[in-house]
Amino acid sequence: MKHKGRIQRPKTLAEVADFSDSLEAFGRNLRDWQHEIQRGEVRNRPEFSKRLAARPRLLVARFPDGDIADATLAAYAEWLADEAGIDRPDWCGEPERVAENPWFGSLLRGWLIANTPASYRHRNLFTIPEPVFRPKPGRPRVPLEQKRRKAIARQKAYRERVRMLLQQARSESVRASSGTPN
Repeated sequence: MKHKGRIQRPKTLAEVADFSDSLEAFGRNLRDWQHEIQRGEVRNRPEFSKRLAARPRLLVARFPDGDIADATLAAYAEWLADEAGIDRPDWCGEPERVAENPWFGSLLRGWLIANTPASYRHRNLFTIPEPVFRPKPGRPRVPLEQKRRKAIARQKAYRERVRMLLQQARSESVRASSGTPN
């Protein structure tokens, strides 16, 4: 979708639905959303969960085959949540998010019937979804300002320790020079 002279990619599955006015546009928007996730914008499970959580509008009345788009969003969100080990969005269980007729993603119908994940099969869709989210190893990103505050606090604590050690060394030196035992 164009926004102020530039193309805007959907950041949530709800935006995929908002930006779609045909099954073809839905496919493009879903692919753009996948690219947005794969680019590395989403690095952890809580952020990924936010990208799935908002309830997408129903597309069944918006364009022909909108029921396929509705079922695809629910199946994909459910499957991705299971793969990422996060809670499924509540809206995935809505009964209107099932395709009216079976839909096959390719001509290999027998193979698809056997290999399609359950989240798709029980919505009358037969296709193999593309995984898009892999949590990044390591710690989550921290804003630069937060890093600076921590560095300042560490530096302050270090200087305090050095000051205490110097003070202790001076008092021991004074006691040693005066002949006072520890």
